[in-house]
Amino acid sequence: MRSSEGKLIYAALCGLLAVAATSILTGCADQPTLDPNPNDGMFVDFQDGKFDGDGHPLNAVVTSAKGLCTAKGCSGAVGGGAQSGDLQLSARMKLHTGTATLRVKKGGTVLASKKISKRGDAWTDVPVGWYSNGDAITVELVATGTFEVDYFEVFPARFGLVASPGSGVIGDDDHLTIEVPRYRKVDALTLDGVDITDRLPAGTTTNFRTVIDVAVGDLLPERGDVADVMIHAGENATRLQLRRSAPACAYEGTGAKKVLITGFQPFPADASHGNVSGEAVVAMSPAKIAGARVMKLILPVEYDRAAAEVTDAIARCAPDIVISFGQGGGEIALEHTAYNLQDTGEVAGGVPDNRGIVRAAVPIDEAAPATRDTKLPLDAIEAALVALGESPQHSRDPGRYICNNVMFADIGTGRTAGFIHLPYTTSFDDAARARFGKVVAAAIQATVDQK
Repeated sequence: MRSSEGKLIYAALCGLLAVAATSILTGCADQPTLDPNPNDGMFVDFQDGKFDGDGHPLNAVVTSAKGLCTAKGCSGAVGGGAQSGDLQLSARMKLHTGTATLRVKKGGTVLASKKISKRGDAWTDVPVGWYSNGDAITVELVATGTFEVDYFEVFPARFGLVASPGSGVIGDDDHLTIEVPRYRKVDALTLDGVDITDRLPAGTTTNFRTVIDVAVGDLLPERGDVADVMIHAGENATRLQLRRSAPACAYEGTGAKKVLITGFQPFPADASHGNVSGEAVVAMSPAKIAGARVMKLILPVEYDRAAAEVTDAIARCAPDIVISFGQGGGEIALEHTAYNLQDTGEVAGGVPDNRGIVRAAVPIDEAAPATRDTKLPLDAIEAALVALGESPQHSRDPGRYICNNVMFADIGTGRTAGFIHLPYTTSFDDAARARFGKVVAAAIQATVDQK
């Protein structure tokens, strides 16, 4: 495992304890008794944020200056305070004459301030930093001269590596963008395990970052239908799976009902072990399922990309049942509820996915409801797992990370769908794979029998 100051180690994959089960249950009637949170211990800590390909820090929350500013200055609430750790507020502004003072405030308390002298007529990014506990903030700009402000943005102060656009169907004419901190370099890039670092062009360096942009066909002319790309910069890594076409609708078995099951690729990006959900899905034998055919899909550990891949597969392949699996804490967790929220803000700097995306207090779909309840027969699945000798637990906190994204998307398609967390595991011998393959098969069979 890797370790250094500012870089912390994952203890698990797919969730973040964002809302305590007791508070979630307050006011809910006729709900099943829940076990102590089986997903405790999913995260220990992780690296601070990244930057995007549009000039904004990747995890920035951007607030327009319109409505906040007059000729005398600016004042009002700005987003981004839900992130914790070392944050920066940057004002995109011109100070034509005089001086100005930029302040970040919590209520009446000044958290950070910066005095600004005349910068001329060019647009300038003026940053000010502070340590955040995740509290709401306001911005204040007091000026003695003339000025213009376009927007304010709040983002984590530190970042390591990000790759765009992420995993999925990528054409040769599409571009791969790699971003690292200013003056840091990409140490290694591999295609299916083969080092091709020397193909990378020189990057462009800005105030915050160095950006390398290259056409996929130029960088990876020999790639196959599925290409695994790993990028390393210092102690940071990203993992991408680039496809030439969408996964085939390959159902195995002889039954009438169609079942789509999903697991995840290894995580973190440079993990030396498999993901228990991916291992379990691969190990499961469709021939042992009565009355159904099964399609397997291994998803990237990426916020929008994972959810998009599973909803695309549902639309193309028309399964009757969708059961997604992820890696959780110490127990098998039968998830009851998915939340319309992406948020790892209570971990300092946030928790990046496999390509460097961090989300803090961001809705999955602003037009969708706040929660979606599972459509799986959890009681029947519990009984089937107990019959195997397992001890499944019930959970209403799948985290607000990639697993929650996928669960929310699965249920939103209207299928019989839901999510199950499997215990965090780093060693997979034949016995471990057989065990988790049986867990997946039992969940499928119990659902097929109830439908």
